[in-house]
Amino acid sequence: FRHELSVGLSAYPTEFRVPMARSGFLISFLPLVVAFDNGAPHSKLPPLGWSSWVSLGEDWPGPHAKHPAFDFCDEASVKASIDAFFEVGLYDAGYRHFHLDDCWADLERNASGYLQPERDHFPRGLEPIIQYAHKKGLVFGLYTCAGTYTCVGQRPGSKGHWDQDAATFAEWGVDWVKMDWCYTDGMKPADTYPLMATALNKTGRPIHFNMCEWGKDEPWTWGPQIAQSWRATGDHVGTWKSTKDIIAQRTAIPTNLGGTPFAWNDMDMLETGNYKQAAHANGKEGNMTATEYKTEFSMWAIFASPLVVTTPILDCSSGTCAPSITALQKEILLNTDIIAINQDITPAGRLL
Repeated sequence: FRHELSVGLSAYPTEFRVPMARSGFLISFLPLVVAFDNGAPHSKLPPLGWSSWVSLGEDWPGPHAKHPAFDFCDEASVKASIDAFFEVGLYDAGYRHFHLDDCWADLERNASGYLQPERDHFPRGLEPIIQYAHKKGLVFGLYTCAGTYTCVGQRPGSKGHWDQDAATFAEWGVDWVKMDWCYTDGMKPADTYPLMATALNKTGRPIHFNMCEWGKDEPWTWGPQIAQSWRATGDHVGTWKSTKDIIAQRTAIPTNLGGTPFAWNDMDMLETGNYKQAAHANGKEGNMTATEYKTEFSMWAIFASPLVVTTPILDCSSGTCAPSITALQKEILLNTDIIAINQDITPAGRLL
């Protein structure tokens, strides 16, 4: 069962308490949410994983490694982070998803019109690194965009290339695809996202489809028929104002649409424990207190959101990288009591 928040936070040495209600007893009286189970791995429960968003840097793993840079990835930093995923304890705590956000694609499609990874960052292509992740038991995810360009890097979007891009992802062995919503003038989410969903499923490879139109068109009402998760909120950064805003947006979703197996409301990536050691998403440095970061993680867990953290899992401050997360991050991210609240098939909790 999803516990009250007071139960969840009792695992932490803090006096912070917020009343919550379990919603499991309501299930018999609420409309049934039909979810789309296409067999995508580690998707029945909210995805539990890590993202590159503010996490990777140049010249890793050293000896002249640089500070993490926003919207950056290359083969060396990705491979080192796959290894660190295990060393810092994420895998043992239940994390399985490993995602590259808007960082991996070249600025141009190849001569045949297919997506290709950034050539100087992934000279061997993406398949070797995806195979490496799979051999270690991880689910590998990539980012694309529904419009003509991606949001940050202005790399090629998938508009008009649905079948082509879906086939590419399947050929490479991708398990999870996030599709953002930039450069989409004149397009409608409810008309557009089914095009990529159909294309992905046509490949025959079970791929988790994560829609990201920031909850603008209430995707919780139509998303379960075509995707396994969808952004239910705007973008999240590591500030208390952002965290409160995301919680308020998620609270507005009707209880009966709060999530069900293979159909999850995504509150965006966690910034748990990020301070100066991480790159700064959208120019915002993480500055929450320990209690506020614990609240962030606990609320995401209780609301049945995917728990995908973006944070460096290598400390490269000396110039040579070593697997590392902070003591606060270990306390929060590896807290299996809180994770267990999230990794459950019962309905999401709600604010009283």
